Amino acid sequence: MHVENFVAHRGWRQHFPENTLLALREAALAGAVNIELDVQLSADRRPHIFHDPSLQRLCNQPGMIWDYSSAQLASMSAFEPQRFGNRFAGTPLSPLAALGELLNEFPAVNAYVELKGESLAQFGAAAMVDAVIADLTNHRDRCVLISFELDALILARQRGWQRCAAVFDYWPDWQLASLAELAPEIIFIDRNCVPVEADLRKLPYPVLIYEVGNSLEACDWFARGAVGVESFLIGELLQELKLV
Repeated sequence: MHVENFVAHRGWRQHFPENTLLALREAALAGAVNIELDVQLSADRRPHIFHDPSLQRLCNQPGMIWDYSSAQLASMSAFEPQRFGNRFAGTPLSPLAALGELLNEFPAVNAYVELKGESLAQFGAAAMVDAVIADLTNHRDRCVLISFELDALILARQRGWQRCAAVFDYWPDWQLASLAELAPEIIFIDRNCVPVEADLRKLPYPVLIYEVGNSLEACDWFARGAVGVESFLIGELLQELKLV
């Protein structure tokens, strides 16, 4: 078990507003070498680091993220008021392009970048994939595109993007033709969907389990054959397991 086997889910979300450069940077400062973030598109089809299609939970603003231009979103704060009140007011809602600055700051860090299904449906896979690739092209060796939508990842492959990983919130048919075509480097799967009797070592692809909440659970998944775990509590896990 090494630090490379852990992924910071939306940054260090336990203590900082999710999917902000603040949360991602704090995860890296806590020792994470793998961070995960989500991407939605603005009205002018610019990728932004954001999970929900709605702006309400993160920004306390009406409407959907694609109702606003990137210039308008730049004036908003992703401060998660329901969890943190006004403690993080002013924390920017960041464009995906800003991720490059973080990766330059932390040369050991890799990013799992999730293409959210809502924006794929709103704009089409081609528009989203092309926009995301354009913003990440200078760090393509350190960024893995991930999604529940395998067709979008296959399109990214066709566009020349090499690093892709599938995400499932159900136990999949491991013989899916789309999985074979994609040939993902890893599979993210919800911990609640794994059958009790499943031996993860016997699956055709390496499996990473999300959302893991403590070190005992993490150790159990590694014992069952998982190659990695994803958590909102990345700093706590790395400290408990004495990996940093």
